Amino acid sequence: MDMKKATVVFAACLMSSLVGWSKAPEIPRDTSFTAYSTNKKIRKYHPEAVLALPELPAGVREYRDVVYSTLPKTPYGRRDLHVDIFRPDDEKIYPALLMIHGGGWNSGDKSLQVPMAQQIAKNGYVTIPVEYRLIPEAVYPAGLHDVKTAIRWVRAHAAEYGIDPDRIAVSGCSAGAQLATLAGVTNGSRRHEGKGQWRKTSSDVQAVISMDGIATFVSESNIADAEERLQKKGELPVNAKWLGGLYKDSPENWKEASALLWITPKSAPVCFINSGLPRYSDGRDELVAVYDSIGIYTERHRIPVDVHTFWFFHPWFETTVERAVGFLDRVFKGEKVAPRFKLTDHGVANDSTVVQTAAIQRVIDKAETMGGGEIIVPPGTFLSGALFFKPGTTLRLEEGAVIKGSDNIEDYPLIPSRMEGRSIYYHAALINAYHVDGFEINGPGTINGNGYKFWVQFWDNVERAREENRSWTNLEVRRPRLVFLWGCDNARLSGVRMINSAFWTSHFYLCNDLIVENCEVQAPREPVRAPSSDAIDLDGCHRVIVRGCYLNCDDDGVCLKGGKGVFAHKSHENDSVTDVLVEGCVFGPNLHGTLTLGSECVHANNVVLRNCRLDNDCSLLRLKMRPDTYQVYENIRIENVTGRCGSVVEVLPWKQFFSLEGTDEKPVGLIRNISIKNIDLKCNGLGVIAANPDDKVENFEFENVAVKAESDIFRCNYPDVKLKNVTVNGKRPVIMTADEEMKDKLNFDAVDLDKNNEK
Repeated sequence: MDMKKATVVFAACLMSSLVGWSKAPEIPRDTSFTAYSTNKKIRKYHPEAVLALPELPAGVREYRDVVYSTLPKTPYGRRDLHVDIFRPDDEKIYPALLMIHGGGWNSGDKSLQVPMAQQIAKNGYVTIPVEYRLIPEAVYPAGLHDVKTAIRWVRAHAAEYGIDPDRIAVSGCSAGAQLATLAGVTNGSRRHEGKGQWRKTSSDVQAVISMDGIATFVSESNIADAEERLQKKGELPVNAKWLGGLYKDSPENWKEASALLWITPKSAPVCFINSGLPRYSDGRDELVAVYDSIGIYTERHRIPVDVHTFWFFHPWFETTVERAVGFLDRVFKGEKVAPRFKLTDHGVANDSTVVQTAAIQRVIDKAETMGGGEIIVPPGTFLSGALFFKPGTTLRLEEGAVIKGSDNIEDYPLIPSRMEGRSIYYHAALINAYHVDGFEINGPGTINGNGYKFWVQFWDNVERAREENRSWTNLEVRRPRLVFLWGCDNARLSGVRMINSAFWTSHFYLCNDLIVENCEVQAPREPVRAPSSDAIDLDGCHRVIVRGCYLNCDDDGVCLKGGKGVFAHKSHENDSVTDVLVEGCVFGPNLHGTLTLGSECVHANNVVLRNCRLDNDCSLLRLKMRPDTYQVYENIRIENVTGRCGSVVEVLPWKQFFSLEGTDEKPVGLIRNISIKNIDLKCNGLGVIAANPDDKVENFEFENVAVKAESDIFRCNYPDVKLKNVTVNGKRPVIMTADEEMKDKLNFDAVDLDKNNEK
């Protein structure tokens, strides 16, 4: 070919390619929804939230951007759709979980699922974040058809990636959850299948996990909301855009995309994990009711926060992963599914006026005799005295369910118990579990202590004692606690609301590997204060996680206990409190201390409080130093705390109910290795470190602490306490000491303490 002809051919090819290129414009993408834009939005109101970042765990391998489908002809040319794959780094066969991102059907991408996919994979699953077509590239049913195609691809390539083709699940978040539920409910539905690749392979799944996604579009509220949004903003809301118009314009799409309308015996089991925002639960309860009627397994979990995208953030990320893995294990790995014992199915009346302790206890006892089970409290109020949970039993309170405590102390028998650092006979709590390993209390319902009568009696007794100029104790007025667990390893309280306790709200004695998560714990100051209503008391416990809780009682928030008295450190009944993590919690205005060590604590070690928000008038870290008890508080870290409080630290003597028990002992306390770092607070002042005269303080350090305060004075009796980059109102604090008289005045509880009780 001569040069002239070659030039002509080259030009023709170039023009052809340019014409082809012009016919395939770039795919339009809405990039408004990302992890980082969400992080900025959420942390404005929830600074305790910490974005979960991608991190490939040890023992997990990955495959990125694997093509699962090629669409040869689209308005944007040839179109590849991709998945990422994470799996244990071995040659075993595992169940698979296809994971669908959210973003309102118009934004987001598969990378949003990667942090969760990586963590679930290390638990023995092949996790597969999936790409699917969004508005404006495509509208319904394209996204559903992409998901169905991806499921077929996973099954067709199961051998290649070590997947069990008979154990495939699908999960989704928000809009992705709607798609996941629809995909799993419509097993076997040709109408929903689409015309994608791998048509000879089944798209059925064996389990669904829905995270804050709706199960129906055709509720009256959804239909009306879309019309109202159009009228207000002059454009279709995103759900109507995706479905091809308002309900009146596109009713078939609205119905076809509503999982609730397509349930059959072939539908897959579903686990719902929801936030505290009701709009994202639309259709869930109705779907569960239909599933129950035809015998298909479901689970409902609630993370009671007003954060729709809770799965992005610590501390809720961990709960989400654990709930997802637990559900998958039960469906795919033969983990026992506990029988369910609904109170009203076993002779308990939905009647808030009659004490039904015996009837409820019979249900618990029946569950134990049958090998264990989950005690279900349905919506309604059930009045009860002390209940005792047995090995193999757990408690679940459904939304709207209330166990309300009797206000008659005779309904709480005297039994071996633990109070104020001593093992004694005392009244049982409302909810009790003794040596029940694996015990759980799950919300979102409420345990209401109904403590008003006891509070009034307590303060009446205090007033009489003061008038008579005599000492008094916290135990003179007999009051039940709300929850008491003794020797329960691997226990968990999750998503439950605990309110109005007559005494300590939740008390854990000698419990190891304990989790308290996403709970709301409240007791009032008005109209009557709820005395000694500590939110969480850890008494001789080891390896404890408290995360995502709202704590607001008329005493301490998280309180570490373990014994008091001259010989407490030698008694076999007492124990240290070690390895405690408190994170992502909010501490409310009624508290007397945020994190408190004492007043009955002999040894606390390795305690971390981080990423929390304060809205109170007390101290962030409170160390109560008893002059009648040998105490060691060591290796305590406080970091990344924001909000409002009374002071950053309060280390002072605690002399209430002081007694040397007739000995000549002179107990001393040791405080060492304390770090308070990255603190940004509004408060009254930096606080006080002024323990008993012989107590020792070693390696106590503040770093990167900035407070806006009414006073720039920091009371500190220990010159070796280090302040690195610590400012009060932009300046270095003024350091002064505190004498014994001032120590008494600086105590947060000075108004409640009586000198008569120090004798």
